[in-house]
Amino acid sequence: MNTHFRSALLLLVSFALARFGNGKESSALVPAIITFGDSAVDVGNNDYLSTLFKANYPPYGRDFVNHQPTGRFCNGKLTTDITAVTLGFTTYAPAYLSPQASGKNLLIGANFASATSGYDEKATVISVKNFILC
Repeated sequence: MNTHFRSALLLLVSFALARFGNGKESSALVPAIITFGDSAVDVGNNDYLSTLFKANYPPYGRDFVNHQPTGRFCNGKLTTDITAVTLGFTTYAPAYLSPQASGKNLLIGANFASATSGYDEKATVISVKNFILC
């Protein structure tokens, strides 16, 4: 079995489990949300990197569900959070580097966004190096 076929099969099985994993059909319109980006959609990956760019202190999170800093670079929901609710998800995809990003939590997707990543070659290299070091 070649690598591409195995990857496609794993992806198909993951989507099937996400859609029908609990024996009932999910109400979400898509099986999972995978997010890549910068601070506009970072849900806390930078909290697990050695970087100066973090959003784990007030006022960040003051208008979010638990009124605590979550690593999101805003005081409430991000566009990805609003999109998840619009698509029928009841929870948000976890930051890939967080401890919550494991097991069944990954069936709804993952967020790979990291503040300071972007088109600038120097910013991207710094961010990619941080992910590789973790």
